[in-house]
Amino acid sequence: MRIIESQAGLTLIELMVCTIIIGVLAGTALPLSRNFVQGKKEEALKERLRDLRQGIDRYHEVMRQKNPGLDEDALYPSRLEDLTEARILRRIPVDPMTGDAHWGTRSTTDLGNSLMTDGHNVFDVRSLATGTSFDGSAYSGW
Repeated sequence: MRIIESQAGLTLIELMVCTIIIGVLAGTALPLSRNFVQGKKEEALKERLRDLRQGIDRYHEVMRQKNPGLDEDALYPSRLEDLTEARILRRIPVDPMTGDAHWGTRSTTDLGNSLMTDGHNVFDVRSLATGTSFDGSAYSGW
């Protein structure tokens, strides 16, 4: 009489091969997910900068209509919070790179693309993030 043994399960070699394959797949997926998250943050930064700049332009236009004889420099908000007080924006958006609602500003009397402002008014905004984007440009220069 013969006894037939059934062999169920995986050998050690098969387990090692599966583990290596899973490790390689995970190793390639992790950097891709980081790049995906970084790309989404960059898109959000561009959108929020655009919203702030459009808000500044709308504020300027409203002030021009209300005060036609006023000097051009006086038509811009003196601070970003003026946009919410004038109901141009509901709130100052958060910078996705810094996680904070503080932004760098430029006034109409600042020199060139200076990172320092004299605080005269708010003509433009920039991110206070110190990093660089995928294309190599600094976030603060957007």
